[in-house]
Amino acid sequence: MSRSARFSTIAFVGTKNVNDRRVPHLLGSGVLVAACNKRAILTAGHVLDVLPRTGRLGLFMTPGSELETIDTGGLARVEFPRGPQESAGPDLGAVILAPTIASLLAAKKTFVNLDKHRETVLNATRGVHDGIWLAQGFLAEETELVHEPGGIHCYLYNFSAIGGPDEVTRVGEHDYVDYPVSFEAQENGPVSWGGMSGGGLWQVPLSVKGDEVTDERPLLAGILFYQHPTSDTNAGVRGHAWRSIYGVAYDAIAGQSR
Repeated sequence: MSRSARFSTIAFVGTKNVNDRRVPHLLGSGVLVAACNKRAILTAGHVLDVLPRTGRLGLFMTPGSELETIDTGGLARVEFPRGPQESAGPDLGAVILAPTIASLLAAKKTFVNLDKHRETVLNATRGVHDGIWLAQGFLAEETELVHEPGGIHCYLYNFSAIGGPDEVTRVGEHDYVDYPVSFEAQENGPVSWGGMSGGGLWQVPLSVKGDEVTDERPLLAGILFYQHPTSDTNAGVRGHAWRSIYGVAYDAIAGQSR
């Protein structure tokens, strides 16, 4: 099930100075989507803030592959109003891709077709406990810079966390989910979820036949944007949910001229 989510997940990669050398640097995660004959990358608004506006932007797409770079001139930013508190949101962003860039990415990755599920998601009350959930993206704390013959190589770590939120809350036109991490899971989980911002929350329906339980294709259900403070009794992340994706983000992408 995480395999399908990974096919639509990318990492944004920039560079930073380390010992007077420019080295790769994870900027955040994103999810490839298609809406109203346009193709875009959904992410968190604060990730959009750190993406370069000129030159080239690095994208990591598939394991074992070289870093792809795309011309920022072929990107149209979609910026959404932000909330006064980082923890509350909204914190959503998108970049619409020029057709040539979209075709380059489509040769290696899968774009989530928002049109296919939009009507069902917006017009039906989907249960938050229907199936299980995946939090999917790239972890900064697991990024490795390795000195090898020919230069410094960057190894990025794609991460999936299985679980589920307790409820969906709606504030204005947006809705949100809190994705808890149990005390038991913290021992093997990441200390920091940095880099996962902009990654997807995926709902995975389950079907039961007798004693056999099978998972169905994951549905993009949200975008991660915030990590709650971690303590002995509380840990987790927060993300936008269905209506933010299939309503607010969809309408904004559809309304762009590109």
